[in-house]
Amino acid sequence: MTWRLLFAIAVAVLAVAKKRNAVLWFIAGFFFEWIALIVILILPGGSGRRMFVGGGGSRDSGAHWHKKVSRSCPYCGNPVTFDDIPGNWTCPNCGQTFTYSSDGRVFASNKDELMPQMELMVKLFAKMAKKDGVVSENEVRQVDQIVRQAFRPTKEQLRKIMALFNESRYSDESFEIIAQNLYASVRGRSDILVDTIIALLAIAASDGALRTEEETMIRSAALIFGLADQYESIKAQFFGRSSSSEGSSTRGAGLENCYQLLGCTPNDSDQIIKKKYRELIKENHPDRLMSRGASEASIKEANSKIARIKHAYEQVMAARS
Repeated sequence: MTWRLLFAIAVAVLAVAKKRNAVLWFIAGFFFEWIALIVILILPGGSGRRMFVGGGGSRDSGAHWHKKVSRSCPYCGNPVTFDDIPGNWTCPNCGQTFTYSSDGRVFASNKDELMPQMELMVKLFAKMAKKDGVVSENEVRQVDQIVRQAFRPTKEQLRKIMALFNESRYSDESFEIIAQNLYASVRGRSDILVDTIIALLAIAASDGALRTEEETMIRSAALIFGLADQYESIKAQFFGRSSSSEGSSTRGAGLENCYQLLGCTPNDSDQIIKKKYRELIKENHPDRLMSRGASEASIKEANSKIARIKHAYEQVMAARS
């Protein structure tokens, strides 16, 4: 009996080394002894193929690979970890979509293709411009400016964007559904969603006034984006930016606008205001944008925003002292 157990253990150990079923070979070693030992020595190693985690061994939405890989994003250069499955993946740092090939390489997707996030934003812009019934020249000019600054499109991309913009004005797809799809596409990234709200405000106000029905639409987007509590602060940031571009600044604004810019109210304590101020500084700090490979224009705008936030905080605290 002892010899049978020794043969069984030896055969099972070899089976594990060759990626074979250890239990079956333990039984074979116990009953067939040296014959099983010779057979397992002769047999080649198993395939060791990669298996899915999930029931049935089939590839479905609930399955995940055992193996993950890490590569550098071809756009921003930051490391990205994802499942070892060839296809298109989105960098969580810069939001760009890249392609992972079956040979293990990553490369930028076709530069003339529109990323899903880009398409969804353009659709939102079109719905906003059409809200009051007529798309004005100022609204078209504002959309063109936003698209060029935010996306830096190629000529072919710009052609596709304007075609999509014109088509989306008359589509049956609702503004709310598009906003929900955008939220899912960017995985709830607040920086992208806040910029989208600001862009919608810019388009709505491009004809000289922010109408009630337009603001209602923007508020619905903020609710979908999980930014309902921050909407007034975002709105204050936008109008602060607009006045700055016209040669004025938050220095001429009242305390009410300063509170709005900080996302606070006069009833908040000094501690709450200080906490909000630090959060805004951290969120909008240029170094954070630089680490994501942001454009020079975006970094310049971030510096301007930081200056407005600091001034608003100083005004509020001076009024309280």
